Amino acid sequence: MLETSVIVGIASICVGFVFFLAAASGARAKWNRKVTITLFVVAIVFMTVIPVIGAVGFAA
Repeated sequence: MLETSVIVGIASICVGFVFFLAAASGARAKWNRKVTITLFVVAIVFMTVIPVIGAVGFAA
């Protein structure tokens, strides 16, 4: 059985990947620059910060 931190990490990375794809397609389609940068930042947070916090928080 998977632990909660692993499930949170996997789900967060999947959501981050979706935001990353949206930002990449926005950059290609010449969307508003602020929207594209915001999507990239949200993707980075979901793919790095949340899994690390989840791993550290659940390990304690």
